[in-house]
Amino acid sequence: MDLREDRQRLERILLGQEALVNEVRSWLEEEEAADAMVEAAIRSTVAVRTDRLSDLDPARVYSAGALRDLCVRYRLRLLPAGLYRGELPRQAIGAVRALEAAHGTVLRGFHVMAPARRFQLCDADGDPLLFVRVEDDRYYLVHRWGSDLSPWRAVLHWPLRGPLHLAITMAALVLVIAAVMPNGLLTRDPAAGWWGGHRLLFVLWTAWVVLAFTVQGWFAFHGRFSREAWNSRTFN
Repeated sequence: MDLREDRQRLERILLGQEALVNEVRSWLEEEEAADAMVEAAIRSTVAVRTDRLSDLDPARVYSAGALRDLCVRYRLRLLPAGLYRGELPRQAIGAVRALEAAHGTVLRGFHVMAPARRFQLCDADGDPLLFVRVEDDRYYLVHRWGSDLSPWRAVLHWPLRGPLHLAITMAALVLVIAAVMPNGLLTRDPAAGWWGGHRLLFVLWTAWVVLAFTVQGWFAFHGRFSREAWNSRTFN
């Protein structure tokens, strides 16, 4: 009698655990399905759409002008999320679901800010930021990941912000090269001073060389200034 009761109690425990496991499995499947739907919505956003949302955190709302300045400074693109070909982290999808739940709506106006290499551009063979367009000139930051917004990136791409930035960089490069070049490589006169006609000629020669390489590289690699390319869907 005791043995049968023990067996029945054990069966009830096992059945209860199985029901709990099935309930957890069902919940996980529902969560995965919901995440898949959100990711599909983000990946399918190829047109410019706007989600009218209210009561948003002002610290996470940015104007189009501010985002343009960020793209120019860090050499980034701000494009519909459907063109983004990188990985979408679970945290980003969870942030979208939380925003949808808070406003009782389904979002469609997704945009991603990231380097051009992370997008599937029309003629193509760092830290992405996921935005939702909430007004014609306002974007809400949903989630940020990666490390592309670094000071080093801003310094590295400073010459590509505009024509003036490139010209200043070229001039600085010419002056640095001319300044560090030893006199012995510029003239055979051992009595010649550091400054003279020999160094002026070298400055002019260096300027022509730097200009030639810059022009050749610019056209060879389809160069575009950041002020023009920050929201372009094409590579060149």
